Amino acid sequence: MTGVWRIPAALAVLSVIGLAAAILGDGVWDWLCWATLSVPLVVCAAKLWRQWPA
Repeated sequence: MTGVWRIPAALAVLSVIGLAAAILGDGVWDWLCWATLSVPLVVCAAKLWRQWPA
C-alpha cells in the first residue's frame, strides 16, 4: 500500500520546494522554481496524453 503514495508524495515535495524557491530569491532560485514546478505539470500532461481516447 505504501508504494501507491510514492509518486504523489514526490510530486508534493517538488511542488513545496518550487514554491519555497519562488519566495526565497532571484537568479538560481528562479531556475530551481521553474524546474521543480514544471515536473508535476509534465507528469500530469503525460498521464492525460496516455489516457486520451484514440
